Amino acid sequence: MGEESRKEQAEERKKARAPRDPERRKRQIAEAAAELISQEGTRHLTHRRVAEHAGVPLGSTTQYFKSIDDLRHAGLALLAEQIALRNQEMLARVGSRKMGVEMLCDFVVAYLADERQVSTDAMFYAAAVSDPEVSGLWKRALVENAQDYAPLIGLERLQILSTFLTGLIIDTAIYGASYDSDTICAAIVALVGEDE
Repeated sequence: MGEESRKEQAEERKKARAPRDPERRKRQIAEAAAELISQEGTRHLTHRRVAEHAGVPLGSTTQYFKSIDDLRHAGLALLAEQIALRNQEMLARVGSRKMGVEMLCDFVVAYLADERQVSTDAMFYAAAVSDPEVSGLWKRALVENAQDYAPLIGLERLQILSTFLTGLIIDTAIYGASYDSDTICAAIVALVGEDE
């Protein structure tokens, strides 16, 4: 028996002895679903594709998520968590300072440069249009964002900026449009005004 074969068998025995961790496995499957949704949307999501992406047996996906809707909702819920985490990171960077137009411009330009995040958010929007549960997740995220950001930018400016960002996300996701930072900044100034 060759050295490579012995190593493979040792690895297999190690895996067989490893304690089961159902919560970790469930999270692993949900993360795979979230990744596939962010790359391709929800239309082609199947238990089989998620199992392959997660590197788990097909039976694991159906054990933890009885229907494809359960699996899709778990993936979308994780994407909502990621969006909330991104917003918290942004708030940590901003700190207690008032969010000015220059900071808004920098944030929007950096956000639009992240193709994966733009695609993820666009997929989330698309799912929210037809699925009341996803729509509820999205609305809760927007309310939390408003509570976090309104003291820094003002509620009216935040609502205007949010609508503008939604349009940019959809435009970027569909057309692959990219705007230079000067154009984005000029639009933000036109929408929310100059710093006071």
